Amino acid sequence: MSKTILLLSIIIYLGITLPGCQPSDEQIRKIVKEELASTMDRTAITDANVIGPYSPAQKVGNFVFVSGQIALNQETGLLDNQDIETETKRVLENLMFILRKTGCDSSDVISTNVYLTDINDYAKMNNIYGGYFQEGNYPARVTVQVAALPKNARVEISAIAYKSK
Repeated sequence: MSKTILLLSIIIYLGITLPGCQPSDEQIRKIVKEELASTMDRTAITDANVIGPYSPAQKVGNFVFVSGQIALNQETGLLDNQDIETETKRVLENLMFILRKTGCDSSDVISTNVYLTDINDYAKMNNIYGGYFQEGNYPARVTVQVAALPKNARVEISAIAYKSK
């Protein structure tokens, strides 16, 4: 157990057992923030094309949080949107490109969020999506229909990956 966690445990114990001696919420937040900062490095992954003021991914400790990817062609900056299958494939290629930049691959993905502008595209998207992950090791997933996506995309996918040391 780290010294900070031990200290926090003692402070909380004393605060519970000695009325009036509780640490303030601000003190607890500061201790927790310092502990997290000391145990996890945070790195922005920035070498992929994006269309706004955000990082394509953030690596925090062993976790990688990949921003929602649309079918943006990394070379031309245009949307590959001939059909939902082509668009889904480009989205997943973009996602895998960013994962590789962090030392991860599809087997490290633990969760995805899929956004579709037309839920009727679910089966076609799902058919392509399944080919990017190992059967029996599919990530947890949420799929929802949304009113609109950037650049009139039909599909956007975000992911969380975990790479053990």
